[in-house]
Amino acid sequence: MTLTSDLTYTDGVPGIDHHSHAGYIRPGARPEGIDATEREMALDHVEAQIPSDDFLAYVDAEREGDHETVAALEERHSIAKHFEDGVLFHSTSMHSVSLLEGARAMYGEMSYDEYAQESLRRRLTDPVGLYDEALKKAGTPMVLTDVPEIDGAQWSRDVYKPIARLDPYLFPFGHPRWVRRGSDTPRFRRIFSAVLQRQLDIAGLVAPPSEVADYVRFVRESIGRRQSDGFVGLKIASAYVRSLDFQPVAQSDAAAIYSSFANGTEVTEEAYKVLADYLLFEIAQIALDLELPIQVHTGVGHSEPGLRVADADPLLLQNFLDQPRFNRLKVILIHGGFPFTDHLTALAFGHGNVYLDMSLMPQMHGALLGRVLEDWLTYLPGNRVMFGTDTGNAEHHVSSSNRGRRALDRVLQEGVRDASWSAKQAAWLAGRVMHQNLADVYGVSLS
Repeated sequence: MTLTSDLTYTDGVPGIDHHSHAGYIRPGARPEGIDATEREMALDHVEAQIPSDDFLAYVDAEREGDHETVAALEERHSIAKHFEDGVLFHSTSMHSVSLLEGARAMYGEMSYDEYAQESLRRRLTDPVGLYDEALKKAGTPMVLTDVPEIDGAQWSRDVYKPIARLDPYLFPFGHPRWVRRGSDTPRFRRIFSAVLQRQLDIAGLVAPPSEVADYVRFVRESIGRRQSDGFVGLKIASAYVRSLDFQPVAQSDAAAIYSSFANGTEVTEEAYKVLADYLLFEIAQIALDLELPIQVHTGVGHSEPGLRVADADPLLLQNFLDQPRFNRLKVILIHGGFPFTDHLTALAFGHGNVYLDMSLMPQMHGALLGRVLEDWLTYLPGNRVMFGTDTGNAEHHVSSSNRGRRALDRVLQEGVRDASWSAKQAAWLAGRVMHQNLADVYGVSLS
């Protein structure tokens, strides 16, 4: 496997993608081509051009198939033109450049419209085969994939290892009223609620149990069942709906809030956080008991208002990480934590159970990825850094894997030239980052 001519240490080294979204199809959603990925990225531009209430109404109408409302809003605000402009303005971003790079690697030379049509055709006819092909081209025989559920009969569990978000369990009674900009946080709220309801349905429950202790037992049983079904880890994506500042809470305080919500009290911001804090500590204990690592989203989110960037600062996790009982809980801080990358590095340096991955950075950043990897590999122990992409489509997987591999290889080459490492150490680091660190943390194997 030779992806580029300038690889020295990562050429032929198999990779395990630490963070993917392969295999996820939103219930009831029709597959879409790469042009839909471009439109999603352009939402930031569209949101900034029309009144906030109309933007939210448009997003809701699109999701619900309300064509009459969509048409009325289009006539009022020329939304299609704003999408067209947004796609154009994003066309020089790494996200768009790498998407087209991946499409070219998958389908050969085509026009943009032909790429959109071919990507849609492949998704409609053979989505698993498309992703399998991408993994072969990328030299990644295994991925960890962030999905609510995955059909193991279609998506091989030897290749696609699912990760379950624990956030749905943190908010058993919904969320406070949304008053800020954007549709991204409301979307995550809907996803969390839908996943929780699915788990309640599987348990034969119409609603969460009336007492918090019974609810925690339900959560333990649900996570245990998912682990038996092949899930190899958990993920915290809560920065999209609240702060990463999780504090210890007395069981009696949590029980009182839980009972109040169960009896119909309106969900307020303060009580919402307290209950979620308590449940996060309980679920972390479950993860430790079941030997399930926990990924944590850090840093910026999607290109649309919603996530408060300050709420995603990894330093907010320090109080949680400093709990003595969690010193053996494996925690992986993902996405490079931009713009808090140094905070992320410092946390990993001071906590031997904290790991970092590069996911998202290969498809979003240019030279920054190399600078971050150089800092991580010279400052941290060699077992603490993982390869990853954070891609949800086959085209991006190929290009992001290639870019991540090239960035790592350049850092290793420069390190050898600068006498930071010997050639033998550089080759060892290549294997550690590309797959071995992940394999050790999650207990998986390529063989």
